Amino acid sequence: MKTLIYVIRHGQSYGNQHRIFLGHTDKDLTELGRKQAERTAQELANIDFAAIYASDLCRAYNTALPHAKIRGMTVIPDKRLRELYCGEWEALSVEEIIDRYGTLYTVDWAEKFGTFRLPGGESVEEGSLRMIEAITEMASDNPDKNILVATHAAVIRGMFAKCYGIAPRDVASKLAYPSNASYSVLEYDGEKLIPVSYSNDGYLADMLTTWKD
Repeated sequence: MKTLIYVIRHGQSYGNQHRIFLGHTDKDLTELGRKQAERTAQELANIDFAAIYASDLCRAYNTALPHAKIRGMTVIPDKRLRELYCGEWEALSVEEIIDRYGTLYTVDWAEKFGTFRLPGGESVEEGSLRMIEAITEMASDNPDKNILVATHAAVIRGMFAKCYGIAPRDVASKLAYPSNASYSVLEYDGEKLIPVSYSNDGYLADMLTTWKD
């Protein structure tokens, strides 16, 4: 069995543009984010996808839509593909978080990402495991085919770190966030998810943004 999973981070969102932690807060793509999503759909236009899944949050769902439109398919929403629930940080700007929580953001979140739990929210470990469970199920339902999954930065980073075998304490120093609208690839061999490539974004060179949280 060999299923390839193309994991796409959503395009630039309102939260990315304004440096706001959205988590489960449902804000859409910016105009740039929609253009990034379209560019990625064109980059992968020749891939035969058996199914297209997305987080039910609109920034990810709308990133998957151009891929579905090209193929005359529908996007299957799944709450398990949501970003980390940010708890007390939901819908706060980076400046507000630093003002209220100080080093919990500047040190613990930034430098201890793999072991971090958002205050009142989800841990990176929990988000990574729910992603692995969901994607393994989706891959099992599509043996020897290709599937697309549109989701979010932190859960992609955490999941790939696990698949690469990176220790939680080392994630911050060894694996960056994926770029907006980039695609990463996993292979499912019937037992485990195997990383093939991460944050492919060369075709987005003129559209990349700097803030990746």
